[in-house]
Amino acid sequence: MILLVVAILLFGLLHLVPAMPAVKAKAVAQLGKAYGPVYGIASLILLVFAFWAFRHAEVSFLYDVPTWGRYANFALSLLGFVCLGIFLFRGSWRQAVRFPMGLAVVLWATGHLLANGDVRTTILFGGLAFFAVMHVVLALRQNPAVAEVRRGHNLMSVLAGLALYGVAAQLHQVIAGVPLVQLLPP
Repeated sequence: MILLVVAILLFGLLHLVPAMPAVKAKAVAQLGKAYGPVYGIASLILLVFAFWAFRHAEVSFLYDVPTWGRYANFALSLLGFVCLGIFLFRGSWRQAVRFPMGLAVVLWATGHLLANGDVRTTILFGGLAFFAVMHVVLALRQNPAVAEVRRGHNLMSVLAGLALYGVAAQLHQVIAGVPLVQLLPP
């Protein structure tokens, strides 16, 4: 469980860097053009580490989930993936939502917290939601630049979000070690 906490702390702190201009500027000054690739690789490594730690953490229950929590998780995760699609594409909805990636993480995490009542899920998804909210709060203190809006990208963002939701649903067993839907009783 300690490894999971460490993984989430490192992953979350790394993702606060873009919301702190002075820290980001220092990192860019030291790394130059390598900042983007280094940041991306470090993010991927820490994400894999977090999921590995999650899969190897002991399952102990913390709270009872509502009977409708599983269905809420499907809906909130779907909305989260649509927000992820909005983040990835530069349509006008990205400007309207302002922080679609932060919203995506909060929706996805909230869904999982409603569907699972164990400690490891609470650490993983509670931590991710906490750092997503912190990122948005820090970013709101800045005056974020408005990105270029590309026509036709709103539809593409929704389609991309739906496609990513489908991919995540198919890979859920591989990534999380838990089947998304169990058709036959164990």
